[in-house]
Amino acid sequence: MSVSMSAAVTLGLLILLSARLNEQVSEGCSCLPAHPQQMFCRSEIVMRAEVTGENIHINKSNLVVGSTIIQYEIQVIKVFKGFDRIKGVQHVYTNEESSLCGTSLDRGQYLLSGIIMSDGIFLTMCDYVRLWDGLSLMEKKNFKYRYLMGCNCTISLCFEKPCQPSTKDECILTNLSSVWQLRDGGPMHDSACIRHRNGTCVWYEATSKPSENDTMDASDGQEHE
Repeated sequence: MSVSMSAAVTLGLLILLSARLNEQVSEGCSCLPAHPQQMFCRSEIVMRAEVTGENIHINKSNLVVGSTIIQYEIQVIKVFKGFDRIKGVQHVYTNEESSLCGTSLDRGQYLLSGIIMSDGIFLTMCDYVRLWDGLSLMEKKNFKYRYLMGCNCTISLCFEKPCQPSTKDECILTNLSSVWQLRDGGPMHDSACIRHRNGTCVWYEATSKPSENDTMDASDGQEHE
């Protein structure tokens, strides 16, 4: 396949991907697909928290776009990333308007990721936000242990086969059908890209047992929640 044709095919797939994503979100807000490990690693803080209340505020911050924001009161249960920045976090903020990527939370326990603000975290529908009880056991283990270990690995989408990592630091996603499901749960959420002792980043699958070459602690399989 020529370089120009290859570029055209890739561009066409990206356009299709963008169109599919725009069907899933409100007009004015679109989110690129990402594996949950990527979302974990790029977030300033990731935690398990319980939403206990909700208030609407006029937005007076120059850091957030939109006229009104929702302030959710939370109780932090467990921090998976951002341990050194959790002090003082009591609230979760998001835009009231879905067109500005605002998201909605009910009372209950969530897996939340976002950026740090003065007294809480700010999140959008492009961040990883899911009900805690909706996560599989393997997803919970990934957020508790594996994703943090894999943040020095890179996850890339491949639209044209053959797909091979370009460096030892790269894991490849090749199943386009899984890309559409990356934000909604599914088999790929039970996988993590972690580094072996030989220096290569590879997929750790939910159905596989940890190898003696894995840098992860195999004893994490003993936890049940």
